[in-house]
Amino acid sequence: MFKVVIADDHYPVLDYLSHTIPWTKLGFELSALCSNGGEAWEACLNEQPDILITDIGMPVMDGLDLIEKAREANPRLKTIILSCHEDFQYAQRAVKLNVNDYILKESLRMEHVVTVLQQLACALAEEKQAENHRLQLQNVVQQNLSVIHTRFIRKLLEQPIWNEAEWNDEAERMGIHLRDGMPYLPVAVLPERSFELEGRFGGAMNMQFVIDNALQELVQYEGVILLVPNERQYFLLFPFPATLKRNLHEDIRAELKRVQQLVHRHLSIGISFYRGEVARDFLQLKKQLQDLMNVKMFRFYAGELVYAELRPLLTTKEDLFLHYARAFQELKDSMLGGERTLIHTTVNRWGAFIQERVYPVESVKSWILKMALELELKYTVMQNFVINFNSELQQQQIASIETLKHLLEWLQIFLEEKAADIQMLRDHTVRREIAEAQRYIQTHIGEKIAMDEMAHRFNLNPSHFSRIFKQETGGTFVEFVTRTKMEKAKELLNQSDMTVVEIAEQLGYEHTSYFIKLFRNASGMSPNEYRKSM
Repeated sequence: MFKVVIADDHYPVLDYLSHTIPWTKLGFELSALCSNGGEAWEACLNEQPDILITDIGMPVMDGLDLIEKAREANPRLKTIILSCHEDFQYAQRAVKLNVNDYILKESLRMEHVVTVLQQLACALAEEKQAENHRLQLQNVVQQNLSVIHTRFIRKLLEQPIWNEAEWNDEAERMGIHLRDGMPYLPVAVLPERSFELEGRFGGAMNMQFVIDNALQELVQYEGVILLVPNERQYFLLFPFPATLKRNLHEDIRAELKRVQQLVHRHLSIGISFYRGEVARDFLQLKKQLQDLMNVKMFRFYAGELVYAELRPLLTTKEDLFLHYARAFQELKDSMLGGERTLIHTTVNRWGAFIQERVYPVESVKSWILKMALELELKYTVMQNFVINFNSELQQQQIASIETLKHLLEWLQIFLEEKAADIQMLRDHTVRREIAEAQRYIQTHIGEKIAMDEMAHRFNLNPSHFSRIFKQETGGTFVEFVTRTKMEKAKELLNQSDMTVVEIAEQLGYEHTSYFIKLFRNASGMSPNEYRKSM
């Protein structure tokens, strides 16, 4: 439907037009009725009408000034003037403003107004059709150019440069003037959380279409070339002539930070930029683009929404899994504690540890995945909780994550959700005293924990405490303590080089032989046999 705004300081005219004309039947929406030019101007800005019907003589702003301003804001606006005989002195200016029709109030008839509106509706429909056709042609041309650019960049990345003259000929057709001595600064453009964006836009191709169009429209640096090798990577080639008058690095940085902010503000898409080194011929350009294609490692540690210069990043040779047992214990304790601040602090501390040492990306992801799987399986199943668990989904989620920042955010959310689930199930299935006792045991695993002492902690009679513990959990207090300690013993046997004696001591057992007996009862084998079986 086409929108209409009416402006007239005579209320009978507004009332007549609003109630007499069958607006909806004619395909119009009456967006605003205004009693002065100021109101009408605001309505034109807010409603973006297709047709403006206005009186000439009005308070605040007359009709001709209103038309002039509204046309500046919307050149396609159709206008109709309502006037009295004495307003004919304004006719010449109305003609200059290309007013579509001029209706005298003295002879105002519904049939006449309807006819004029129908004519304007036909004109608007034709213009809309022509505009759609133009946009379709523009899209076809743009898509063809994008295909040509994509073929060029893929060929440049994959094929050797035997004949540089042929490459220069093809590059010239796309506006790349290396042959003329113009150097270029290549910049990789990478969307943040592309896996989530693909889901949001309904696929990788749709995501590429949105980002491609946004970059073409928003990057306003003269002579820049956009190349798209695939749906998740984009290249901008910035002309980089020698000059002492301008700091081109700073100019490009400022331009891309502006684009970054606009894309984030209007499309809710995060993008990061990674610049290479200035290339003066095709061999240099090829090398720079290949380096930027392999930005995965640098990007993982660079963070999100960045503009950074690509540089070599040396990873540590230390095995991250040497620290697994300690990290697992601390993250498990923060989860069982249920405090969001503690979870946040613990995750960030280990994130800083990883960031400082620069471990290989896949090693970090495997480390986090193993931790999540063990926390999910051991510490929820152990509590006899019924859960919906999908390890394959967790693997897919972690594999799709592109930065350490995002990975730590994922881990924190995971721990917070598990903590909330554990607390909710405890609240619903176990008395508060028993839930608190279980939590205390899990977070003080290395101590001797006597039932009498625990009962006094909650001001309960030991016999009563023993009875309600068994009612709530289905087992005795001693059985729960032993089972918890044996689960921890399995972790230490699997994840550390500690001896059986050291493990027994860490779990609060004075006599190793007693620990071995309990372990055999729980698992059907000795600690050493269990370690060999892993």
